[in-house]
Amino acid sequence: MERRMTVIETLEKYLLQHFKEDLFQQPLFTTWEKALRFEIAEPAAKMTDADVLKQTVERAVTLFEEVFREEDDLLVVAQVYTKKGHNFLERRPLTTYRTFVKNQETLANLRYVEIPESPHQNGDTMVTHRFLQPGRKKDIEYHLLMELKCTEDIRMPLTGLKKVPNSRYEVFVINLSRNIIFNHYSEFGCDIIAADIEQLRFLYDTYNEWIEDANRERMDAMFLEAGA
Repeated sequence: MERRMTVIETLEKYLLQHFKEDLFQQPLFTTWEKALRFEIAEPAAKMTDADVLKQTVERAVTLFEEVFREEDDLLVVAQVYTKKGHNFLERRPLTTYRTFVKNQETLANLRYVEIPESPHQNGDTMVTHRFLQPGRKKDIEYHLLMELKCTEDIRMPLTGLKKVPNSRYEVFVINLSRNIIFNHYSEFGCDIIAADIEQLRFLYDTYNEWIEDANRERMDAMFLEAGA
């Protein structure tokens, strides 16, 4: 009988087929050519301002809902970067996801892998804790996920990383049905990439005012080259 691939193996094969192997180690916008970067808040904006926070979360949620349809298959990839030896995440991996999953039964499909990194100049060995959760949009509390990303500097993050110096996390959501990857990388912006540029055209046309001005020329040129 042929062995079924694990979720981890499926992700590796998927990335090699549609994108590239180390896609999550650098910002998506700088790693992949077919990419959009949206500015969902002004660089000087303060998330302690309720109106600013409301607008920022609403923009992030709007983009997320455009990228993911109800029938699309998703894979949520949470990467937590810490010093080696911080094994809280290994002992209690569900802590990373429980808050953001509506149907707790889907957590049975949660998978975890530790990815070692090269030692830093100060001698610390860092590791990446990668959590993989398949599902659909209805399974994810994505409004809450966006809100916490916008307020991670003023609220306790989901993993308790403020207790661990030099630690951070990123959440990537992959649309396996349409080959799009969404990353709300900070309270100020979202990166969205696709294997096919046409999957990005609607976002580019509809939310053009949200395109990051610093990189607008690159994105305009990308669609100009692709043609009308």
